[in-house]
Amino acid sequence: MDGDPLNATGHRWYVVHTKPRQELLAAGLLESTHAVAVYLPQVRQPHVPARRWTTLFPGYLFLHADLRAAPASEIDKTPGVIRLVAFDGQPQPVPDGTIEALRRRVAELQERGGLPQHPFQPGDSVRFTNGPMAGLEGIFDGPMRPSQRVRVLMHFLGSLHAMEVDANDLEKTAGDRRPQPPRRTRGRGRTIHPHA
Repeated sequence: MDGDPLNATGHRWYVVHTKPRQELLAAGLLESTHAVAVYLPQVRQPHVPARRWTTLFPGYLFLHADLRAAPASEIDKTPGVIRLVAFDGQPQPVPDGTIEALRRRVAELQERGGLPQHPFQPGDSVRFTNGPMAGLEGIFDGPMRPSQRVRVLMHFLGSLHAMEVDANDLEKTAGDRRPQPPRRTRGRGRTIHPHA
């Protein structure tokens, strides 16, 4: 038979917005209460003993359902659920291909050991190790969450400029943490006057 027989009966993928840190609760209750399939993408979070797994999209999960059998109004009443994501009041289906691509991406992350990590803290001095900026130094600005793309502050023409780079192209240097601007007051708003 051609096509997906579930789709022929109205089963589609939808996005569910959940309450903060209640993705697992909502997923379990949706499956048990409404007899629907749920996909909650999770990946390993290396080097974090208390949280070996993390939700790839915090506050969201995917639901495979026929909304004629499990109406959106009932889905929205499930504990842990805020609502089905909708546009103009209508829940918007997600193409099957998008879910398949997401499953492949999650599998790739798992094969690599989980979410990519970087050792940098905001304010760390860093040096570019690859590309046209190799050898130049900057200041790590974030984010702290696992990410391959991070922000680095660079000095250009006397001011700091932020740029996004691949964390794999950076190394930490022995430089001081982010320089603090000079104090302009002595406290309580009294200006510091330089001595001649």
